[in-house]
Amino acid sequence: MAKAIAGRVAGTPINCISLASTNSSQIIEGKAIIYRSGGKLYVNEPRSGADSLDDDDILVTRVFGSQLCSIDTVNLVDRTSRIQRGFVILGKFVPYSRPPKAR
Repeated sequence: MAKAIAGRVAGTPINCISLASTNSSQIIEGKAIIYRSGGKLYVNEPRSGADSLDDDDILVTRVFGSQLCSIDTVNLVDRTSRIQRGFVILGKFVPYSRPPKAR
């Protein structure tokens, strides 16, 4: 995870992110999910089930509305067998941005 957020500054944790502006996600095995949205990264360390995260899983998310929130669950599906192997309950999203360049 340190490599992904290198050179970025953490902001105040938030409860929800917009799915419409999310470009991709990345699993940090046993730790977190990183969602990319434009130039920002949103790091989510799940409240429950983080130890089940495997970087070879497919994330299956059901949301009600246009936002992914800290109360939502994400199912973990094995990429090879396509069998659900667990789930996580999301925590707050910590935004990471690049600091403004000095003039």
